[in-house]
Order: sequence, then C-alpha cells, then structure tokens
Amino acid sequence: MTPDIESRNNSEPNFLGNSPAGNMGAIDTQKRDRFELLSAFLDGEVSAQERRQVEEWLAGDPQVQCLYARLLKLRKGVRTMPVPASEQPVEATVNQVFSRMSRSRQKQMLMWGGTALAAVFIGAVSGLFGGSDSFSPQLAQSPTPAVTSEPLMLALNEAVVEIPKAPIAAPQNTLKYTGSYYQPGK
Repeated sequence: MTPDIESRNNSEPNFLGNSPAGNMGAIDTQKRDRFELLSAFLDGEVSAQERRQVEEWLAGDPQVQCLYARLLKLRKGVRTMPVPASEQPVEATVNQVFSRMSRSRQKQMLMWGGTALAAVFIGAVSGLFGGSDSFSPQLAQSPTPAVTSEPLMLALNEAVVEIPKAPIAAPQNTLKYTGSYYQPGK
C-alpha cells in the first residue's frame, strides 16, 4: 500500500464511525449500539424514549447524520432492487407440490400393501407346506392318556412288589501282605 492510502484508511471512519486503527473496546460497542438503534429507528421498531434519543443524535452529530443517509440509501436500493420473474405462476408451483405429496402417499400405500400381501402369502405357503418341523408357532398339546382297567395304587410305607436282596458272597481267597506285596493266602 502506498503511504497516502494507508493514512487515509487510518483516518477515515467506516460506516460504523470507527477507525480501523482504533481499539475495539467500549467505544466500538457504543457505536455498534448506535448503528443498531438507528437501523431499528428506520424500521419503526423503537420506543418513544429511543426515538427521542435518535432524533437528538440526528440533530447534533454529523457522523450519525452520515450513517443515517447511508442507511436510507441502502434501504431504498433494497426496495427498488429488481425481483426476477418466476418461470411459472404460483398456482402451477402449488399444484406441483400437492401432486408430489399425493404421489408420495400413493407410494407409501403401495409399499404397505405389498408388505401385507407378502406376509399373507408367506403365511399361507408355510401353512400348506409346513410339516411338524415348521417354523410357525404351534400350540402345545397334552398326550392322550392310556385307558387302563386297573385303578391307581399308591404305596406309602411298603413296596407293592418285593425287591430281591443281593446275596452276600463269602470271600474265597484272602490276600496276605508279605512285606513288599500282597500274596493270595488261605
């Protein structure tokens, strides 16, 4: 940068009224608050007390007057900005939105209906071809009791049938310890 431009950039205030070389302290915050209040004043969004404050600034402060003129020019430029013409009328756009919505509903209905039909088909096929090893749930059935002519008897203290006792065998040969091993003896 040339020295001429540097000196001009450091000395000229920007649209907020602060210089780029200045500190970003309480002064900058105050100037931002003024900018916001002035913008709200232009939009008609201030209280009576704020309106009086802005009118006092406009009457006595040339920086606020310059900022006010710039904001008015910006506002006028935004309002007079050309709006591109839409390619189709609003009614056509609305109709397209509603037709897409109805198509998505139809797709959902087809998907749910297809899923239900597939479930019914699988159920029918598994019912026809599923044998005892079918994967479908089955109810438990109790076995049919065998019909007997004898009544049921319970033995409480004695056995109904005599249980034979095993005979105790007498030893035929005994082993005798000889010091290092056992030897059959009589």
